[in-house]
Amino acid sequence: MKRFFCLAASCLLAASVYAEVLVTTPVMGFVTLNVLPGTNFIGFALLPAMELQGVANISPQRTSLFLQGSQIELAENQFNGGTHATHAVEIVTASGSVGFTTEITGTLAEDNEITLASPIPANVQDGATVKIWKLWTLADVFGAPPVSGLTVGPEPALADVIQIPNGSGFDQYFYANGAGSYTQGWRLIGDATTNQAKVPLKLNGGFAIRAGTSKSITIVGQVKPGQTLVNLQPGNNFVANLCPVKFDAADVNPDQVGRNLGNSGLSTDLTPGVHYRQADLVLIWNGTGYDQYYYSSGGLAGQGWRLLGGDNSDRSAVPLPDGAYVIFRRGDATSIQLDLGEF
Repeated sequence: MKRFFCLAASCLLAASVYAEVLVTTPVMGFVTLNVLPGTNFIGFALLPAMELQGVANISPQRTSLFLQGSQIELAENQFNGGTHATHAVEIVTASGSVGFTTEITGTLAEDNEITLASPIPANVQDGATVKIWKLWTLADVFGAPPVSGLTVGPEPALADVIQIPNGSGFDQYFYANGAGSYTQGWRLIGDATTNQAKVPLKLNGGFAIRAGTSKSITIVGQVKPGQTLVNLQPGNNFVANLCPVKFDAADVNPDQVGRNLGNSGLSTDLTPGVHYRQADLVLIWNGTGYDQYYYSSGGLAGQGWRLLGGDNSDRSAVPLPDGAYVIFRRGDATSIQLDLGEF
């Protein structure tokens, strides 16, 4: 289970095209991840910080943004690092692509230009409002050395392992204590010496922890409100649950229900079918395997969410897990919009 608590603090952010300072009230919170022995799918709607909000124009190639406003003066490489991405940009102007995010590949002081890993969708126009978010790294989330309760060890078999999807499988990391063949620090399995502390976690993607023992990990960060556009590729896609449960002031009772199959909006975005072989699947880890659900468009199963291998009972109330889940996409690449809501 994952617990979520909110508190507010105000800050001043970047200027708009009219040199007005945009004032926002970021919502801070924490999640407690109760990790069990075995594989745990993790995802959370917290980020380290929103570092800038402002208005931007778009290059003709749609692979760059030019931030506007007399108070904005970007520094070279301000929002990008070396080997790994450090920040992502989000479109927050109302459009069919609100919630679109992509990693930043370069920051140029001249013209306050930001270059992007993916092109901005065609329906986003000049004058769009954008946010720039810092990305989590392995060291940010778990510590270096870990202070979060993760088990460290001389070899991967004796340590907890962080598994990050790479499109065809997982890149697997652990914290080596230096007592074996791996030097001390965050290491990629198969690479005994390269420091992996700055490996980022994708903004809206899930990951997994393969743990040897039970433990609780608490993470503090800033809530990303509103909609998030998630791109799905054919095959398996790991998706973070961006709508955690909010708890009351005593941190005891949930005062807002999180997402389930019925209220998630997935039935609108995913491909339905009269048989599961025609439909996209939502796979939810049950501790030993996956419960697989699909949206039936009719036929013998009737219309609604159904469990593969189950009866024709309505499964709309099945909650999406606190961490992450898998969407198996049968058709072409598409996008879904996940709505965290406002706080």
